[in-house]
Amino acid sequence: MKLLPRFPNPAPAGRIHGFTLVEAVMATAIYTVLFIGVMVAIQIMGLRIYTLGATKLSAMANAIKVLDQVRDDIRASKYVYVGNCTTVSDPSTFTTTAPSNSVTGAALKICPTTNSVPYYVFYLDSSGQTNFLKMATTPDGINFGTPVTMASYITNLIVFAAQDCYGNVLTNDSNNRIIYMEMDFYQWEYPVGFIGSVGMNAYDYYKVTTKISRRLID
Repeated sequence: MKLLPRFPNPAPAGRIHGFTLVEAVMATAIYTVLFIGVMVAIQIMGLRIYTLGATKLSAMANAIKVLDQVRDDIRASKYVYVGNCTTVSDPSTFTTTAPSNSVTGAALKICPTTNSVPYYVFYLDSSGQTNFLKMATTPDGINFGTPVTMASYITNLIVFAAQDCYGNVLTNDSNNRIIYMEMDFYQWEYPVGFIGSVGMNAYDYYKVTTKISRRLID
């Protein structure tokens, strides 16, 4: 007897599962939108981190540039005096700290030669709402030129001090003194952005210090 080949019975139609074309297109579209959203969020976070890092590096670079200039001027000077300007916006009113008092102040007078003139003054101008560290020189040895702004948004009023090798503030103009300089300032954390409902910027605070001694001790 010849047997006929047997073929598997087709599965019932109710047991077949799959996606229609519309469902496949919708799923692809949803995944595409989610992927794009995640990538955009990553890019925004990266830009914020970059802006924050660039702001900090820029602030420190500018501060170090000021410290370097003051350091070079002090090292090459013959006489250095710590004091204050009687009129905070007028460098010509510079006066040294009185004897027996702590040699601290908001201004520094530097004489590049053994003569009393010419000279230049680094001083804190606190006459406005914002404090600026400025430098003024006497090109002709008598009159000051236009002051140059070295740093902005300074918060400390005592910028300079004369110290000994142990960090103690002196009360006299000792020849082997060390000039201590400190700048506390603030800067926008995100210069191109605002936070809060009233549009206030986020600020970050910085502090830089240095100690400088003249190269030649007379």
